[in-house]
Amino acid sequence: MRSVRRLPVKHLNILVVDDKKVIGDFFNLTMGYYGHQITVVHDLPHTIDAVKNHRFDIAFMDVMMPDRDGVEVLREVRLVKPGLPVVMMSGYSLDEKRKQASLLGATHCLKKPFEVDDIRRVIKEVIGEES
Repeated sequence: MRSVRRLPVKHLNILVVDDKKVIGDFFNLTMGYYGHQITVVHDLPHTIDAVKNHRFDIAFMDVMMPDRDGVEVLREVRLVKPGLPVVMMSGYSLDEKRKQASLLGATHCLKKPFEVDDIRRVIKEVIGEES
């Protein structure tokens, strides 16, 4: 029987923008387990600072933020890093916000709650890499 050789998995730099600590903890626990570097921020100023000062392969951003609408945060991110792949996350049915995010270049919108396989599937679809 032939052995199947797997290609090495690229370790990604992932930005997570969410005001809920549990979401950041979930990414750190699950995606960190696979060797990815996770940066979690909770508001617009820290998001813009992180995007300006670090190279990220992909960002996951909450649609509903307490200080700013997630679509507004996406708009600001687009000014700083227009090519950064962004996946929006929401626990609400916000078709208009999803449409606006899509127009600004968000590639997907994950519905909360989601599982690690959902994140890994989206990463593979967006970046083309196994995670």
